[in-house]
Amino acid sequence: MSSGKTRPIGVTIIALLAILVGVIGLAAGIAIAAFSSLFAGIGLGVGGLLATLGYIIGGVVLFFGLIWVLTGWGLLSGKGWSRTLALIFSILSFIGTIFIAISGSISGIVGCAIWAIMLYYLFTPPVKAFFHGGAPSFSSSGGSGPSLGSPTLPTSFSNPLNRSSFGSGSSNTSNTSNASSSSSSNFSGNRFCSNCGSTLSPSSNKCPSCGTAN
Repeated sequence: MSSGKTRPIGVTIIALLAILVGVIGLAAGIAIAAFSSLFAGIGLGVGGLLATLGYIIGGVVLFFGLIWVLTGWGLLSGKGWSRTLALIFSILSFIGTIFIAISGSISGIVGCAIWAIMLYYLFTPPVKAFFHGGAPSFSSSGGSGPSLGSPTLPTSFSNPLNRSSFGSGSSNTSNTSNASSSSSSNFSGNRFCSNCGSTLSPSSNKCPSCGTAN
């Protein structure tokens, strides 16, 4: 059981009942064994047989009484194996009470209902979580469970107004402007006569065709 886990009240009741049944079983086993020793003095071998049979029955009752006590202690402590033992004993007891109920016994019918309720309760989520430590929690504040980090966006999407984008665009624009300026300067190097339209050399200010000064 994990620390800080609250024990359901039903588990406490079942554990106390299991311990009570175990204590009664231990006392009954001791009483059967002690009573069986009285048959040892009967002659013709019958006394020894009855005493041996009593010892066997007393030993079995003592064994199951001890198991019930351990089961009750395990239920109080939140041990997983104690829930398994409680389920096994409940199933066996439920089957036994079914045969008693078939005979028309009221106690058998009541016993069937009690064991059925106990079986159902031991399978409820709070009880299962108590004995198995509960499901792992996923929290961002830390802990044993894995944490999920926040997703990151690519650089091109995280800042669409990136300066580098504008910078590259500006450089492309300036390169285009420079190329246009160069082309203009190349074309502007060819001068023409304002009178006849003849081509003038860059160093000449006078048209060689018509003699007009430009």
